[in-house]
Amino acid sequence: MFARYAAVVKNLRGVVLFDLSESGVWDSVKWLIGRFKYRDLGVTPALYEKHRDRLEKYMSGNPFRLLTYPLRELEEFTFEFTRCANIEPELGELLVLASLYISPAMIIGRKYEETVSKLSVEAVKTCREMSTSDWKLHMRIADYTVLDMYEFSITSALKVAENCSTSELSRALSERQEVIRKDTERYWRILCREETGRPFLYYIDNLKLYARLCGVERLCGRGDVAAALAVIPVITIPPGMK
Repeated sequence: MFARYAAVVKNLRGVVLFDLSESGVWDSVKWLIGRFKYRDLGVTPALYEKHRDRLEKYMSGNPFRLLTYPLRELEEFTFEFTRCANIEPELGELLVLASLYISPAMIIGRKYEETVSKLSVEAVKTCREMSTSDWKLHMRIADYTVLDMYEFSITSALKVAENCSTSELSRALSERQEVIRKDTERYWRILCREETGRPFLYYIDNLKLYARLCGVERLCGRGDVAAALAVIPVITIPPGMK
């Protein structure tokens, strides 16, 4: 498992989630494939099993790669994370694997957006139509978002696991929220603060989601799961992209 993880993680540019039964989603998937001909996008085990027939020919890094869990306990943690958050298993898997692979998550279509919106702690909205170059640029910026925050967010999750206290959790979440607030300024080219803006990206704090719903005591002494508790930027791609 770990050998496969190490081979994939360096070139990964995102982890995707979609439902091909939704109208226009396959168009957007094909659009995304065209944008990432020379980079890899991760497909979670649940997504691959659901759409194996449609995805098979794209699974050799053109651009999709089937993701695996580097450690068995992280796979088990994903089930726990999903149950506590009371979300679809495939969405829980997306958030955990995006954290483990240090990559932005990408949801294509509308099926998961309402849930992601409710779980998010911040959003980047745009008030204008985005060109292909806008999409490509800001997808790259999202890659830097997760990479630049990763050491900080994993270290703060480790401290919560070690101290096992609500005060440490509150401090960590406050610091993480401030870092997220500052990070939104990376997207100044498209950023719109009007309520009518269309979300381009949501921030989900896996530590907040898990600790607040499962209880901070469930993290006591569990530094091994800290890699699953990063802040995840979730790009939302509408159906029908051409």
